[in-house]
Amino acid sequence: MYAEKCSNEFIEGVREFLIVAEANKRNNFMCCPCRQCKNERDYSDKKTLHGHLFRYGFMSSYNVWTKHGERGVMMEENEEEENGDSMFSEYGDTTMEDNEEEDEEEEEEEGEEQASEELADDLGQNIADARRDCETQKERDKFDQMLEDHKTALYPDCEDDLKKLGTTLEFLKWKAEFGCPDSGFEKLLTLVKKLLPKENELPASTYEAKKLVCPLGLEVQKIHACPNDCILYRGEKYEHLEECPTCKALRYKIRQDDPGDVEGERPRKKVPAKVMWYAPIIPRLKRLFKNKEHAKLLRWHKEDRKKDEMLRHPADGKQWRKIERDFPDFADKPRNLWFGLSTDGLNPFGEQSSSHSTWPVTLCIYNLPPWLCMKRKFIMMPVLIQGPRQPGNDIDVYLRPLVEELLQLWDKPGVRVWDEHE
Repeated sequence: MYAEKCSNEFIEGVREFLIVAEANKRNNFMCCPCRQCKNERDYSDKKTLHGHLFRYGFMSSYNVWTKHGERGVMMEENEEEENGDSMFSEYGDTTMEDNEEEDEEEEEEEGEEQASEELADDLGQNIADARRDCETQKERDKFDQMLEDHKTALYPDCEDDLKKLGTTLEFLKWKAEFGCPDSGFEKLLTLVKKLLPKENELPASTYEAKKLVCPLGLEVQKIHACPNDCILYRGEKYEHLEECPTCKALRYKIRQDDPGDVEGERPRKKVPAKVMWYAPIIPRLKRLFKNKEHAKLLRWHKEDRKKDEMLRHPADGKQWRKIERDFPDFADKPRNLWFGLSTDGLNPFGEQSSSHSTWPVTLCIYNLPPWLCMKRKFIMMPVLIQGPRQPGNDIDVYLRPLVEELLQLWDKPGVRVWDEHE
């Protein structure tokens, strides 16, 4: 277990260990005994264990595989072996061979620590975790490039904490926080790039900066809609239609100066008559549970809430208790999420005389304590219905993708997520 990682002995040993671990799965999961996880994390795929063991090596003193089917008691690190026949049992018998083995182990540990130092920060670890969850090689290649950018210095001989990816993320964070437009942000990047040494790695444009961090982003879908709110152009039935089957309204806007497709030239891009923006909620909920602090807060309503006759939280109300009575299986699990859904129209162009009405749909998570559940950080906006007219009673057409996801979360077995707190 503690031989050199490139030796045949270690390679063959890991293979035999994985066979044992696979045969002794608990609830279809296996503990990972690497130095990073230390049997505190479970994985369903033995490939993950294989990668961890070759990257970090086995955790120290795991000579009895108690978490993988072997029966026995783990010996404490400072515990001495009993040997009544030897006088050295009282003081510990140290031989030249033992010293050599300890030196080799120390060198091995130092090498592993150096190899993992680059991913020791939260950003590097998050990228590595996201890469492990990828299903296709194309997605893994994107995260490999991100890891490379995470290690790349911003310019030669700069400080250790100045990296290409981290610096770009800080700039984009500033852009979002102060609402800087793309054109202004691009001018700022150009100016800073000129001030830095010539061989710097700072992106030269907004497009390059966003492309650098795009694998970390969450999906947002742009769904075409009928201008009269009849249908959404999604699913096998409507996805490829060019006009609404109900009111015959065209899917795309008509160009006044459109000469049609000209031979030898690329066809002009069609502009949809109406668009709905949809941000799937399941990936966002998974990301909340991957944060240790947030994962604990999402159990507050069940485990930390003060329960008396006072009204402090929606969980103290009679409607909440009615749901608990009607659906006891749902209420018993503290990780199950309780949402408050709301929507209203607003004029995004200020208090002008324009009657333009855009409709955002928001979800508040009521699992959280009352001082957090209404914070902007925890309010999701899964649906944004474009104006200029309000949808009225046809809003159910636009809520269909959200309802489908909520049904997926409601119906058994639900969605499996990683709880970082537990």
